[in-house]
Amino acid sequence: MIRTFLFMVLWWINSAFGAVEINAYNTRLDIAPDGSATASVSLILAKGEPGRFRLPVGFAGLEAFAVQDVPSGVVLTPRPSLDQSSVEIDLPIDVSDDVVLAFTFKIPKLLFAPIPEEGQKSTLPDGSRLLRHNFVNTQAATIMKYQVQVRLPDETMVHMIREQLPKTKRKEFAPRVELDRFEGRQGALLQLANLKQGDRTSMELEVVGDRRSYGWLIAGLVLILGYLVSFRDLVNTDGR
Repeated sequence: MIRTFLFMVLWWINSAFGAVEINAYNTRLDIAPDGSATASVSLILAKGEPGRFRLPVGFAGLEAFAVQDVPSGVVLTPRPSLDQSSVEIDLPIDVSDDVVLAFTFKIPKLLFAPIPEEGQKSTLPDGSRLLRHNFVNTQAATIMKYQVQVRLPDETMVHMIREQLPKTKRKEFAPRVELDRFEGRQGALLQLANLKQGDRTSMELEVVGDRRSYGWLIAGLVLILGYLVSFRDLVNTDGR
């Protein structure tokens, strides 16, 4: 009888999280020149209920996983996978209605140059690399706002957005993936609202060297040389 009662209590705790909503799910990707990245994730949960669920992260592996901010009693456990890893979240009995969580992890090769199969030619120009992200909400908790911010290494830029899904709806004013600068670094922002269980989103970026940096340097040198030539002619004229 006691075992049955305990089983029912545990079942209720584990299933109660279905009522929880994720108000905001933000991931920031700081990419290093070698293509590795540090992912910084922040979550805002609403209607906090005690229980356990697995949060999909949309990346393979969770290297150097570290908890940055959690309320007392909340436990985060990384569950790495070759496909789509997840983080197991345990909320205590006395959890508040609104919960803020934050954690980080490493991604070894987020920005990479694809190797063509034997006998095939590369479809990308020399120097181009790809960044891919696929996310599926595998849990019952609705994600009200999902964002992934990409910050590229210095002297690199997005040459092309090769994929941005799902397509924007008529009532959506912002593009699914928006190119921008973040604290001086080139990057992109993927955003989607109201992800229910089974909903997915993805993006693929082609990244190249920031050719504009060399262009401005050359243009500056040309202007300086032109000024020096003009100044020399002016001096020669006055000297006569």
